[in-house]
Amino acid sequence: MASTSSQKMVRLTSSDGESFEVREEAIGAASVMIKGVLDEGCATDDGIPLPNVTGPILGRVLEYVNKHFDEPDPFKKDGDDSVASPPTNMSDTSPLKRFDREFINVGDDSVLFDLILAANYLNIQSLLDLACQAVVEEIKGKTPEEMRTRFNIVNDYPKEEEEEVRRENAWAFE
Repeated sequence: MASTSSQKMVRLTSSDGESFEVREEAIGAASVMIKGVLDEGCATDDGIPLPNVTGPILGRVLEYVNKHFDEPDPFKKDGDDSVASPPTNMSDTSPLKRFDREFINVGDDSVLFDLILAANYLNIQSLLDLACQAVVEEIKGKTPEEMRTRFNIVNDYPKEEEEEVRRENAWAFE
C-alpha cells in the first residue's frame, strides 16, 4: 500500500471540534454519506463537519474504517472496494474478524450505542451491522424483564394493558 503522504486526505471535524485526517479512498469506500459529500464537491478546505459524532467516537469509527480498508477480506468479491463486512460467524479466527470482536467489545453501553448512531449517520453499513449484532448477542435468550433490567428500561404499560397485549400477541411469546 502506498504511504498516506501520497494519498489524498480528507479532514473530518467532530461535533466537539476535534479534527481527523483520513484517506479519501478509505472513508469514501466505507461511508456512503461521506462519499456523497465528496462526489458532490461539498467538502471545504476546513473539511467535512460531522455535528452528530463526537471526537472519541469518530476516532473509533476511523480506526474501524482504516483497519477494514487496509486488511484483505477473504469474502470480498473482486472489484468490490467497499469496507469489509462484519463477522457473521463469531468463531471465525481470521485477523479481521478477531479485530472486529475486540473492537466491538467496548464494555460500555453508551459507547456501543454512540457507535451505532455514528455508523447510521455516516451510513457505514458494516459497522452498523457489527454494533447491532453486539446488542443482539447481549439480549439473546433474555426475558423481557431481564432486558428491561439490563438496559434500564422502564415498563410504562399498566399491568392490565400489558396482559391484553400478551393475549392479543400470544404467538410472539411462544
